[in-house]
Amino acid sequence: MTVPAAADGTADRAADEPADELADFVTHCVPLTGFAAFDLYATGMARLYLDTARGQVGAAQFTKFWAAWKEAVAQGKGPQALDLPHREVARALIYLWYTGAWPRLAPVAHSTLRREVANTESVASPSAYVEGLVWRTFHGHPAGAKPPGFGTWAVKPPAPTWQSLDGLRTDLDLADVPYRTGLADEVAPDAIPDELIPGHRLSRHIPPSAVPTAAAAGSEAATTPEEATP
Repeated sequence: MTVPAAADGTADRAADEPADELADFVTHCVPLTGFAAFDLYATGMARLYLDTARGQVGAAQFTKFWAAWKEAVAQGKGPQALDLPHREVARALIYLWYTGAWPRLAPVAHSTLRREVANTESVASPSAYVEGLVWRTFHGHPAGAKPPGFGTWAVKPPAPTWQSLDGLRTDLDLADVPYRTGLADEVAPDAIPDELIPGHRLSRHIPPSAVPTAAAAGSEAATTPEEATP
């Protein structure tokens, strides 16, 4: 049956979009966030975040980034395999999923991507703040929303079901899988940088502000926004 085209071209755009576009987005955001696809869908933010990222970066630039990221995932690599601008987009997506806001990009990446929007942090939507993954990492809730119930702050959050990294790998049936975590070569568990360990960060001691940004990691870029400013 032929669907008549809407006056604004909505039907044409829908026909051009892959049917599994959203599923593809969620699937490849799993290695970025460390959360399962079920958790990402459960936020109800997947479509909003895809549209936000595409709108912030630009359709053409986002398509290039997404192709590069999917290739890296297919090769078992992490964001380190991307070039500087694409690493910044990956960082922004992670930030978006965890906080509900699109962050300010490193100036060098902002200019390289030729973004037309102001390079400032912006909240995707009021509900995005409530659904941020950051609250789930410590079994908390956003201030002013989703209260857990009277007196629950007096109850300790559940302890991790694993007591060591080796125990976690055994539980996940990954005991024989090489340690790579986005690194080029196999490394010992103790040599994996804290910021590259995937999954929930319940017992992680490193604060988010101490995680290197793409600008700091790139040898061709300045280490601070001030140094990168022309």
